[in-house]
Amino acid sequence: MRRTSYFVKLLFFNIVLVIIAVSFLGYIAYYKTSGLMNEKIDKINAQLLLQTQLQLENSFQSVESAIIQFTLLPSFTSILNDNLTMNSYDNYVKVKNMVGEISSLYSHSSIINSLEIINLEKGWVLRNGGVLPITEVYNDEEMNQLRQVASGSTWSKTTDSDFFQYTLKVPFSAFDRFQGIVRTKISSIDSFRELMANKDLGQMTMIDDKGNVIRNITQYDLRDQDVNQIAQMTHSQVKQAPQGNFLTRINGSKYSFTFRHSEKYKWTYLSMVSTLEAEQNSRFIGLFIFITGFVVISVFFVFSFYGSRRLYSPIEQLYHMVAFNSSDKLNVQPQSNEMDYINNRMHAFFQDSQKLRGQLHIQNNQLNDFFAYKLFQGEVRPQEIESNLGPDVDWNHFCVLTVQIDTLTDTGYMDKDRDLLLFAVKNMLGETASELLVLNPVIMNHMQVVLLGTEIQNVDAFKEELYILSRSIQQVVKQYLRLQVSIGISRPFNQPVDASTAYGEATDALKSRFTQGTEAILYASDFDMNETGNTGKYPGFMVKELIDAIKFADVEQAKRTLHNIIAEMCSGHYGYRYCSMYIFLLLMDLIKISHQSDEMFISLFKEKPIFQKLDQLLQTSVQEMEIWIYDHVVEPILKEMLARSESQQRNIIKTLIQIIHDEYDSELTLEACASRLHYNPNYLGQIFRKEMGSSFSDYLSHYRLNIARKLLAETEDQIQEIAEKLRFSNSQNFIRYFKKMEGITPKQYRDNLVKHNE
Repeated sequence: MRRTSYFVKLLFFNIVLVIIAVSFLGYIAYYKTSGLMNEKIDKINAQLLLQTQLQLENSFQSVESAIIQFTLLPSFTSILNDNLTMNSYDNYVKVKNMVGEISSLYSHSSIINSLEIINLEKGWVLRNGGVLPITEVYNDEEMNQLRQVASGSTWSKTTDSDFFQYTLKVPFSAFDRFQGIVRTKISSIDSFRELMANKDLGQMTMIDDKGNVIRNITQYDLRDQDVNQIAQMTHSQVKQAPQGNFLTRINGSKYSFTFRHSEKYKWTYLSMVSTLEAEQNSRFIGLFIFITGFVVISVFFVFSFYGSRRLYSPIEQLYHMVAFNSSDKLNVQPQSNEMDYINNRMHAFFQDSQKLRGQLHIQNNQLNDFFAYKLFQGEVRPQEIESNLGPDVDWNHFCVLTVQIDTLTDTGYMDKDRDLLLFAVKNMLGETASELLVLNPVIMNHMQVVLLGTEIQNVDAFKEELYILSRSIQQVVKQYLRLQVSIGISRPFNQPVDASTAYGEATDALKSRFTQGTEAILYASDFDMNETGNTGKYPGFMVKELIDAIKFADVEQAKRTLHNIIAEMCSGHYGYRYCSMYIFLLLMDLIKISHQSDEMFISLFKEKPIFQKLDQLLQTSVQEMEIWIYDHVVEPILKEMLARSESQQRNIIKTLIQIIHDEYDSELTLEACASRLHYNPNYLGQIFRKEMGSSFSDYLSHYRLNIARKLLAETEDQIQEIAEKLRFSNSQNFIRYFKKMEGITPKQYRDNLVKHNE
């Protein structure tokens, strides 16, 4: 490696930087100067165009005003209704007066060359001081063109290009019809004096709305096709904007055009300037800037050389020092320059240092977490506590907080996300409770456990501070993770060695959230005081309804009853211990009705013992526990019952029908049959109607009616005896029922049978 390699690069960089800076500034100066010159020329041309437009159009407007005032004269309006072609003294006087008015108009407006009055209705033309029939002046085609004049007043350029012609329909105040036309001509030569050529500022011309050049361009040597091209380009530009400028190249020369469109007269004023002189001035400016930049670069090169040598000197010394003290001098790879070598060595040093700090931090956190585990498990001696927490601790009271996620149902998270969420909640807990932390939070049994301390002497004030902190933790977790958490708080204690007992208290208190709902804050002391009073009875009747619904494979009824049972057990009427015991009894009662109870028991609790599994269930939400019981216990039994439900229901219906056939003459009711068969009456009534198409009572009545027909046909029993045998309260009720069903009385039915047999 050469010692001067970095010096060369430093010098090269300075020179390149100066060249770029000077070139950029020179380009900006050249560009700005040229642009300002062209912008100034365009601005002057635009002002001249505006001035020319105002002067020329003011002249035209004065002509318009004079002609309109002329047409409003009483002498003019009176002759419109007269036929001046007739020879009469009155017509002579009127023509003479009108010629006088026209002469006065000439003297008022010096630019008017001629004026002509055409009466289309009366057929005469007044021009040059005399009246002529219109047919002598215009042919039929020209008269049709006169009648088809579109607007009330128009300006146009005559075909000989010597005059501008102003045409006005008269009378001027008429909207729907006109009688004639007044036409006046003004010299275009006089008007074009406003558009005189200026060698420095180019030449001005005018283009009409059809793209035709009104005044020829004489300053520049242009062909007719070049002029037409200019007119077309200008016409195209006007469609985009009423005024502006553009550049174009014609016959190898570049020209700048400035245009301004007149909305009133529909023609465009155009200024044409050659850019040759401006380009020559720009070249001179560019050459001057180039020479100046070369001189500046040469001066900077000299300064850069000496400055770079002074800057390189300390880098060279640093390089020798790093190379001499490097531990791998024999394995040094070739570097592009000294700075790369120094950078690689420093990068390796900081990388090793960062790695070492990371390993120390991880090991320190692991040691702290291990100490916290042992402390909460009661496996730490007082001497170890003092060595880890320090002898000069200022905490007067301690407390253990346990934090647990209530549920993941309807939160968007999956159960596989639980570990990551626990880690996130652990970090939030550490940040929120940083002022009271004694040890960092640890995760134990799907809970965050943290030891807190305070300098406050008053226990009640410490509890209040813990409550506020707990609410803050719940709000932070809900805000960032959209999760609900419950918190268990142990009794305050004075020695860290009692943390294991406090951990048990906080854990037991947190378990009672099962009966308290979500986002609960539970004190261990309050939990113990209230636990003895909540000893509700086991809801056996509701459990029996659930078992009946399962036996009859009624899925919807089973879901509703299970929901009611869980809601009742978790309503707060039961303490945590009784609630857990009744959940255990419910599971046992459900498993017992299965024909595969042993296999179900083994499959449910093969991974964890039953009480450990029950404790895990009670740490979930009420909804999650209900779903687990239904999915793992109730639904499998329902599927088992559904497999046997059809044959079972048919057997039940068959038994009921047999009872009806055997005991129709007794006081037979659905409730009595349900009691004998050990089924719910409502359930029996439902499956009977479903299978037979009628209710139990209707079927019984219909069967008794068939027996009554048989007794009436085959026996000579009295009507009253038959009514008593069929368990009617009296014979009248039997007669009414029989007549309702058969349309005749029992006696008439028997008489009809006797007549039929004879």
